[in-house]
Amino acid sequence: MKGDSLPGQAGVSGTLGVPSPSNKPHARYEACQWTDLQGNFWMYGGGIVNSRYSDLWRFEPATNNWTWMHGSQILNQPAVYGTKGIAAPANTPGGNGFGAATWTDLSGNLWMFGGHDGVNGAFNLLWKFNVVTNEWTWMSGDTIAGAFPSHGTKGISSPANTPGGRCETACTWTDNNGNLWFFGGTSAGAGVCFNDLWKYDITIYEWTWMSGDNIPNLAGVYGTRGVSNPANKPGGRWCYTSWKDNAGNLWLFGGIEASSIIGMSYFNDLWKYDIAINEWTWMYGSSSLNQQGIYGTQCTSSTITSPGGRGETRACWKDECNNFWLLGGRDLNFNLYNDLWRYNLNTNQWYWMSGSSGVNQPGIFGTQQVPSPLNVPAARMGAVSWKNNSGLWLFGGLDYGGGEWNDLWKFSVEDTSCGFCAVQPVALFTAPNTICPGTCTDFINQSQGATSFAWSFPGGNPSSSTDVSPVNICYNTPGNYDVVLIATNSLSSDTLSLNNYITVYPFPPPQGILQSGDTLFANQGATSYQWYFNGSIISGATDYFYVATQSGDYNVVATDENDCEVEAVINNVIANTTPLSFGEGSGVRLFPNPVKDKFTIHNSQFTIGTAIDISIYNVLGEKMFSAVNWELLSGNWELTVNCQLFSSGIYWICISNQHESFRLKFIKQ
Repeated sequence: MKGDSLPGQAGVSGTLGVPSPSNKPHARYEACQWTDLQGNFWMYGGGIVNSRYSDLWRFEPATNNWTWMHGSQILNQPAVYGTKGIAAPANTPGGNGFGAATWTDLSGNLWMFGGHDGVNGAFNLLWKFNVVTNEWTWMSGDTIAGAFPSHGTKGISSPANTPGGRCETACTWTDNNGNLWFFGGTSAGAGVCFNDLWKYDITIYEWTWMSGDNIPNLAGVYGTRGVSNPANKPGGRWCYTSWKDNAGNLWLFGGIEASSIIGMSYFNDLWKYDIAINEWTWMYGSSSLNQQGIYGTQCTSSTITSPGGRGETRACWKDECNNFWLLGGRDLNFNLYNDLWRYNLNTNQWYWMSGSSGVNQPGIFGTQQVPSPLNVPAARMGAVSWKNNSGLWLFGGLDYGGGEWNDLWKFSVEDTSCGFCAVQPVALFTAPNTICPGTCTDFINQSQGATSFAWSFPGGNPSSSTDVSPVNICYNTPGNYDVVLIATNSLSSDTLSLNNYITVYPFPPPQGILQSGDTLFANQGATSYQWYFNGSIISGATDYFYVATQSGDYNVVATDENDCEVEAVINNVIANTTPLSFGEGSGVRLFPNPVKDKFTIHNSQFTIGTAIDISIYNVLGEKMFSAVNWELLSGNWELTVNCQLFSSGIYWICISNQHESFRLKFIKQ
């Protein structure tokens, strides 16, 4: 992705705080690493031979650009402490590296503890960097290297507690409460290895010795593999490989035992620490030192497949499926590796994923930013690593020929033939599962760990699919229908079969439109109605009848209690274009309304001597009463109508002559 294809190359710093495609850090080994809350990668220090850098870099994966953010490009710069607890632009930890412990807290601050300056030894200094203000703060510890530990009482924090000067302590974790944890490491003295587990509470600024021993070079207590016990503990080691699983447990792998008694040896044991019960569990690997790796076939696992004993394996990751990954490191004979391994937490098995089973392999770089199955980094130790949604990232480290790297690599786990989520798949989906006949539904796939899918929709159209989330699966006939989803990955398949999952409601009652005069009547009984004229919705026309005021085509959409719709259409309606008058003010009045037996119609509108027609209709358009060619003898006339035999309901009365019409509505009780 970036950097040079040869070791020992100089960097290009550019302008402080300004990203550029040409920027790149100097080649280095055992730098400090973080990922901020915005997904940017950060790196500090590291070194060559006995010299250390004090520069801080930020890499933005979105732009593939490095930015020199703080510190000096000159080796072995002294620290500028300032005042303890007070941030300042000039503050800097100085040249540092060789397994300093690093964390990102829940607020996005970057923390660093210990490390080795290449000259004076290991420090017990704790620093915090604010990515917003771009300033360091000296939080605790001594300005003189080689401080001795002060463990205090196990499980009890105290301002006096300190792990002492430490380096090679890159097994670090941040728990779900934002506390900082690290395990083991060594002091400035050769042949000293610790197995103590420490927690730092950033709210009270105190260390707590949580587990292990307060003296160095003690052997581990393995107990029974897979069974936690209060007596269990890993042996003292320089520890480089660590993960935190989705449940909040802390994991470590391998490392170097370098006591003065037995010389330098290498672990390949895998351990889990449960914070809730404060117990270690030996999960995998051997309790003996200097084990050879068992590779088998790439992407294939067994109960004996495992990386060999190794240390300085700083390149480690956890993927989205809770799998653990590691790359490279060194063994007993100082051979370096470029093998990539994945540990499946669910099956408790290792998989050799990429790279060589041989030692001291050269890299195959290919074309920058172009992926290829042939590409592979050179064998190395002490690289740093980050992870984001696009893959696993690796930078630098020490080459088998003794030179440092500044190459940046990305491994796309989803592109491997082994599959991205090689865990047991879980089939799961959701969908709107109550629909009307003749309509369609979409299915939302919520499966986990699967790479392919097979759907079955008996009674649907289409009746099957291999899409991730099928859409527009249509059902035409009322009834209940099964749905089956088979989710598959490279390990196995999982089938989810839901009987009668899709309910297709019955057809709503059919609709029709009856025209009586210029009033249109739909069939009663629907939950709601909506009328349309020439295909356009008529605002407010939501009753079962509608008085047509324009000639043309009308349709009504009736909705039942299941929210299913049915439509009826009537074409070429001829509306009475003579303006109609309604109710009070028209000169026509009707009372009483509502009526029980009879009502009286009063009129002061029509001309004396004209003949009028009077008709009464029920809501179905049936004529219930008629008086034709009734001649007016006076301008103020009255007509009494007996409606005793009418059923209860709503009725319309229409009064008209050859010139004009009046329409009124009344209710029969």
